[in-house]
Amino acid sequence: MGSTAAIIIRKERDLVAHFRQARAVSPATAQSLTALRLDDGRALGRLRTHEVIREGATGTFYLDEPRWLALCQTRRRLALLAVVLIAGLGFASALAGRGLLSF
Repeated sequence: MGSTAAIIIRKERDLVAHFRQARAVSPATAQSLTALRLDDGRALGRLRTHEVIREGATGTFYLDEPRWLALCQTRRRLALLAVVLIAGLGFASALAGRGLLSF
C-alpha cells in the first residue's frame, strides 16, 4: 500500500508542476486539458475533488496554489500523527513486555 500511495502522490506532484509550468494558476490563466496536453486521469480527478485543480471558464482548469499547500500540510500532519501513534504503541508494548505496564 505504501508504494501505491507514493505513486499517487508523485503523479499529483507532477500534475501540479505541469500546471505551474503552463502558468495555469488563476481563473484568468486557466487552460483547457487539450491545451495542457492532459487527459482526465485519476490524479486529476483526485485533485479536482480536493479543489486543488479548479474549473475556470467552461472547460478550462487552473491550479489553486493555496489549496495545494493546505492539502500538503494536512497530509504532513496526518503522517506525523501516524508516526507518533506507532511510536507510542511501540513504547507501550516495550514497557508491557518488561512487565512495567499492564493493561
